[in-house]
Amino acid sequence: MASWCPRDRGADRGGGYRREGLAVKFLNKLFGTAEEINGHNRCPTYLYRWTIITTRWGKVYLHKFVGDDWSLDFHDHPKRFISVGLWGSYLEATPAGERRYRAPWFRTFPASHQHRISTPWGHCWTLVIVLRQTREWGFWHDGEFIQWDDYVAGKGGIADKMKACD
Repeated sequence: MASWCPRDRGADRGGGYRREGLAVKFLNKLFGTAEEINGHNRCPTYLYRWTIITTRWGKVYLHKFVGDDWSLDFHDHPKRFISVGLWGSYLEATPAGERRYRAPWFRTFPASHQHRISTPWGHCWTLVIVLRQTREWGFWHDGEFIQWDDYVAGKGGIADKMKACD
């Protein structure tokens, strides 16, 4: 898994690739290969997600943000979740504005929380606890909710038009 994190992403923002590379190898052996979140291959991977624990009440994930959300549209979630900032920081944009969060933090969100994450200061590690699914999730384009699978499948060309990468 040598190319999972391109050297040009964040090299001037704290780097630490050798140390992170060892951590990622260890995590992949311990929890299985990380899931890559990238908008159905529309953009470079911006989030690596390891499933740490699965129970009947929910799951615990370890997230490594390495870039910005792939879509410029806000998204919400299917589950209530708790985010614990472990290392680094990110910028969260919501309909109410933008705010930088620096580790450590403890935040909780309803499933309906709309946001978009970016990482202008380098990588960010979080522990995320999600509860049972309570709703369908999706993206918000021009104030209209679009279910995630319709959005990602490219219905109406919105996902391609709104992707955050070139």
